[in-house]
Amino acid sequence: MHKVMAGAAALAMLLSGGAVAQAAQASTAYPANKPNITELLGEFNNWWTPKKVVDNTAQGDAFRGSVTDAGRSVLAYSDDTVVAINNHAAKDTTKVDGTDTQAHRAAFDASDSPANAITSYSTALGDTIGKYLREGLSNGSLPKTNALVFDASSPVATSGFVGTGSAKKDFNYPRPYFTKADQGVDRTIGGDTNLNGLKPELGIIHIPMFTQDGQEFGEDYTDYEEPSQAFPSGHTTKAYNRGIALSTLLPELGPEIMARASEAGNNRVVLGVHYPMDVMGGRIAATASSSALWSDSGFRTNELLPAHDELENYIAARCKADGNGSTVGECVTKLGANADKGYVNTFTDVVSTKPVTDRASAIDAYTSRMTYGFAQTSAAGQAPKVPAGAEDLLLTAFPDLSVAQRRQILEASEIDSGYPLDASSQGYQRLNLAKAYSANVTLSADGSTIVAISFGNAQSKVTKVSDSDAVTNLLKDFNRYFVAGVGVTDEGKAVLSHDDQLTESINHAAFRADGKTVQDQRALSDAQMNSTNTLYDALGPVLGAYFKQAADSGKLPKTEQYLKDMNKSASTGSAKAWYQHPRPYVDRVNYVGTTLNMNGTAQTLNIQKVPGYESFDWGNGSPIDNEYDNLYNSGSFPSGHTTFAFTQGTGLASILPELGPQIMTRVSEAGNNRIVLGVHYPLDILGGHIAGQYGVANALNDDTTRKESADARAELVGYLTAQCKADGHGNTLQTCIDATGANDAKGYANAFTDEVSTKPVTDLQSALAAYQARMSYGFATTGTAGQTPVVPDAAVNLLSNVSAFSVLSADQKKQVLAATEGDSGYPLDATSEGWARVNLAAAYSAKVTLSADGKNITKVEPGQTVASVVREKSAEQIDNGGNGNAGTNNQQPTKPGKNGTGASNNKPQANGVLAATGADISAAIVAVAALALIGSAVTVVARKRRH
Repeated sequence: MHKVMAGAAALAMLLSGGAVAQAAQASTAYPANKPNITELLGEFNNWWTPKKVVDNTAQGDAFRGSVTDAGRSVLAYSDDTVVAINNHAAKDTTKVDGTDTQAHRAAFDASDSPANAITSYSTALGDTIGKYLREGLSNGSLPKTNALVFDASSPVATSGFVGTGSAKKDFNYPRPYFTKADQGVDRTIGGDTNLNGLKPELGIIHIPMFTQDGQEFGEDYTDYEEPSQAFPSGHTTKAYNRGIALSTLLPELGPEIMARASEAGNNRVVLGVHYPMDVMGGRIAATASSSALWSDSGFRTNELLPAHDELENYIAARCKADGNGSTVGECVTKLGANADKGYVNTFTDVVSTKPVTDRASAIDAYTSRMTYGFAQTSAAGQAPKVPAGAEDLLLTAFPDLSVAQRRQILEASEIDSGYPLDASSQGYQRLNLAKAYSANVTLSADGSTIVAISFGNAQSKVTKVSDSDAVTNLLKDFNRYFVAGVGVTDEGKAVLSHDDQLTESINHAAFRADGKTVQDQRALSDAQMNSTNTLYDALGPVLGAYFKQAADSGKLPKTEQYLKDMNKSASTGSAKAWYQHPRPYVDRVNYVGTTLNMNGTAQTLNIQKVPGYESFDWGNGSPIDNEYDNLYNSGSFPSGHTTFAFTQGTGLASILPELGPQIMTRVSEAGNNRIVLGVHYPLDILGGHIAGQYGVANALNDDTTRKESADARAELVGYLTAQCKADGHGNTLQTCIDATGANDAKGYANAFTDEVSTKPVTDLQSALAAYQARMSYGFATTGTAGQTPVVPDAAVNLLSNVSAFSVLSADQKKQVLAATEGDSGYPLDATSEGWARVNLAAAYSAKVTLSADGKNITKVEPGQTVASVVREKSAEQIDNGGNGNAGTNNQQPTKPGKNGTGASNNKPQANGVLAATGADISAAIVAVAALALIGSAVTVVARKRRH
């Protein structure tokens, strides 16, 4: 039994007879259907058979029963956990909040008086908003809030709606601290209780009572003499009732408030008066009773919503007056109450193993106390289950969502099935309210369907997707195969089956149980999204080392800024929300609160999770986290990491095209590494490939960005050239590249092979082959192959710094891109406006042959170590033996690579049209100054390959 002795606390006096008590409304209690707590917690009877209580005295029937065989391991774990938490807290002298030890906080929480509850819960709001709450309650400004949340004597007090006394007697379980020395009996109750091998005495340490402000707090451990059984915890039930009520009134801080409620429950374990199972039962009881109250329309209209408006308006007014923002949301953010200036508690134990320092850690603490580390006792992996009416718990957090949509949030945020008490709890055991209050919800354009939910956000919000986003529109072909909130289409079944099969194949090819394969490690490095670490080895050992050293030491500020700006050129947020395709390793049928029709494809793929991604180090000082968990509800299509890689790779290649083939192949590896980790599919990578190239190319339409690009190139080339010269590798960048072999056999290399890229990358030709293979990932065509080339106007910007191409017109550069592009008809091509076909690796390695007058391109030969432009000899030059104005602008042709006749993957076009032009490529194809295919006099080495 807890003990609180009257003292001089001013707030307590006010609440017992002062302003707040007088302001409480004389309201009508609403007789909503009360949940049957004994039934909700009935699974406890699988582990313990209670004696029926007729005489609830120590000498009569109290605390008597038998532990079942099935219950031995479950209840033994409960015993061990209460001992570990209690003993640790009893000896810990750390001031966990800067003022009190955890033992003192537990003793304080033992008093569930209104004054103590106000003090406890105000700590969940941060210093400033907590002060506002205390002052508003003490001066009578918040009578409705007080009546609903804190005043236990109020007829509408949520903490008094459902008691646990009846359930306690029904289950009749002994307390953990009973000993012969203190109570005269241990947990066997003089031999009347059969513990079936469990310890009669657990070694609970009594936490001494303490005095604060003239008031004594703590436990007197008299539950035996005045029988109050352990299961479920009544204090925990009241604490969660108050926490849920206050979270409903102030949902902006719902995660913090619920975490504080979980601490209050855990404090019963700290004191050693309850087991973890008792606390879990109390949470279930409170959640069920709050759901019942919130579902009563009269209660909502007359009590709940008016109290919400009262508190929101009061806090907003106080915030505005103090210059902390004009809304509660603004105030919470400005004050950091939803971050590191809010609820804080550094106490850790065997269950909650990390200090609470911000919202994320508050949600983690809450979640850990939902299961207390118990093993699952019934089936795991069941479909989500939300009790009827529970959606009303999110009524004020998401007022504009429908009942069904609020249920989806609860489904998406709930924990797994099968933990103790889940089987009988009707779904209440799984509801993770702390997580649910942090949801960001994305709706379809018409608002009818949730297409994305994410959790752990600083502010909850609801937004609608728009397909007007450029990246979303470029990828619209994906909707032929999958529809958000619906599932796999009939047309998409074969496409996505191939997508699934390749995902498993590539993931398995790289995997080793210890997560230490070279490719796994490269994938983890790429996952950090550090462009320097991803890109440097594309330049070969020598130039790559120069680049990395300079970038890491800040010697390339213009290059660094340019790449940062290119990262901003393409965003996948809207597209992910629009397409909302589940990740490979998740339950793809029961996804973000919807049931998807996977149309015969697997519910979950067989993904080998890389250990390093389960405890991932971002390399920037961020806490270690489990990225598989973090990405669970984040849509897979298109890949954001791949988009980032391609903005960085395309950006760097645009200012260092001398190594463009190697750079582009390296970022194609970075995209493929998302499949290696098992978090993306090939189609996701293709989508990111398109988005990244599109973003950089269009950014370069801007004069300022072009100037930034030119400055970055001058800086980078100047630095690399100086380093090369100093080390004796040549006086120009090209000489250095040739001397170090960075553009061929001593450049970018990668030994990893898989079902798509079947040979190691060892030189230029194998790099081009790997890049080309990852442009289609072996998909069958879903549209017409062999179509007329389509080259986006902006793509020409990406060739601006190819020195040899400076003599080409924009239309001629477009012809180079057309001659080197991939074939049409593969997935995503139909809506990509040509971006799915652009093969920059091939284009950067092309030898271009012009007609003698320079007006027409007669031949394009990708696969050269150095890009070049040459002219055919005129009749006059042929007559004089070739002397005269050969080459371009009196320049000698740049020497070709070792495969000077290397062909692209393009078929010759009989009509001579190599590229569609115009800002609106979806309109009619407009011929450019084309390659004139006149009889057999011209050879075009530009053949499309099926890839």
